[in-house]
Amino acid sequence: MLNFISTPIGNLNDISLRAIDVIRSSDYLYTEDTRRSKTLLDHINLQKKCNSFHEHNEDYVSKKIIQQLNDNKIVSIISDAGTPAISDPGYKLIKKCIKENLKYTLIPGPSSVISALLMSGLPTDRFSFFGFFPKKNNEREFVLQNFKYEKKTIIFFESSKRISKTLNDIANYLDVKRMIAICKEMTKVHENVFRGNILEISKKVEQNKFNLKGEIVVVIEGKKEIKNKIEIDNRIKSEYLKKLSVSDSAKLISLITGERKRDIYKKLIQD
Repeated sequence: MLNFISTPIGNLNDISLRAIDVIRSSDYLYTEDTRRSKTLLDHINLQKKCNSFHEHNEDYVSKKIIQQLNDNKIVSIISDAGTPAISDPGYKLIKKCIKENLKYTLIPGPSSVISALLMSGLPTDRFSFFGFFPKKNNEREFVLQNFKYEKKTIIFFESSKRISKTLNDIANYLDVKRMIAICKEMTKVHENVFRGNILEISKKVEQNKFNLKGEIVVVIEGKKEIKNKIEIDNRIKSEYLKKLSVSDSAKLISLITGERKRDIYKKLIQD
């Protein structure tokens, strides 16, 4: 059995009891950074050998793990922070398990993506996660073009060393009135969230008014939909109803304006 285990994003007390039980019962334990994992294992009083599993050895180690699973061993992957395979190694191994019909499961836990979404104060009903913001200029430009038209709340990771440049780029590409939140060191002692519109936040960062050292997640408001409003006066109502039924008229006007068909229907049947 293969387990992907979510680990704390900052506060080590966020480790779940189930995660501790699964780690304890594992025959093999893999992690991206064995030093960081040792800190977690020491915190939960477990002496367990950790093997390296990172982007540079993922193909090779995945083959070893598949063999261990075929030998009926319990194998667990733990993240440095958060959930494995989310901007971390693991996806290739998942694909191999599916291909070879090997069982795997997730031991859920903290997520910096979800934590930042809630802490941002921005809409939570729909969102898009973009992973780590690119370093190369042409890739950054491509992503920013996507941001310009993205209607869902936008979430991505950024380094404290590059956040000033990234915010400057964002201010040059997006409507500076769009809201943004910079979530820093979530669940840790120095947790902080800086909220405002893009222009306000980028200026304050440029003026060094925020301490942005540490791990950062950026959340940006999606593009607002501009609805075409139409006033349904007696003349418009008459022209529509000459050609179409009330229901069809309401449906057509709804498609044009984005307003609810039910609301338009009520306006059309009013005297």
